[in-house]
Amino acid sequence: MFKEAILKVEECTNLQDTVYNYNFSYVKESIETIEMCFETYEPENVLVAFNGGKDCMVLLHLTLAVLKRNYSDRNLRPLCLYVQSADPFEELEEFVEHCRQFYNLNLLKFSTKVKDALEFVLKSKPNIKACLMGTRRDDPFAFHLKAFQMTDPNWPQIMRVSPLLDWHYSFIWDYLLDLQVPYCKLYDQGYTSIGSRLNTKLNPYLYYHDPKQNIKKYLPAYKLLDVTKERSGRC
Repeated sequence: MFKEAILKVEECTNLQDTVYNYNFSYVKESIETIEMCFETYEPENVLVAFNGGKDCMVLLHLTLAVLKRNYSDRNLRPLCLYVQSADPFEELEEFVEHCRQFYNLNLLKFSTKVKDALEFVLKSKPNIKACLMGTRRDDPFAFHLKAFQMTDPNWPQIMRVSPLLDWHYSFIWDYLLDLQVPYCKLYDQGYTSIGSRLNTKLNPYLYYHDPKQNIKKYLPAYKLLDVTKERSGRC
């Protein structure tokens, strides 16, 4: 999946034009948020939260487009923060590594809690002032989040920037499929929200019975009809 998608991406004239010409209001608004973030803090001072999930993949793709469009002369490598789950899927780990290599990411990898990882990064790289995140308003505890909002007082202080807040589940998949952006193959197996092996199962709302083979199967994540069931595979 990854290699096939990469070949299709390479056939495009350039990533930035493909993204900037994807004419949907929510995409334009996200681009404007990322541009504002870079104008305010400078790209070298911005961290990108990346865990290989579908939302983070859209965020990374948009971020790369903005960098190529507005900062191509700087030859920047996005500084990404990847905090592993307690028992990560091997497929997800492989996908993150593929992304690191292909997109030339400066990937900081931690197996601690997010809070501890962030504290370490900010102490070792005090120039970092903002973090781009793939949070959507549908995510837990994110309904009242603003596009630009500081971390809570009991957290390491950094500006959280959330360009995808008002994206719906279907928007994410439309973007990934229409623009042929690579994504983790677990989504094709029936997972819709991926955490660790300890708390992630196949989404039961994608289950169907194949009468020809007389076995149960799962549709890919983008076939989920009731988007309110996105996290039904999480426990």
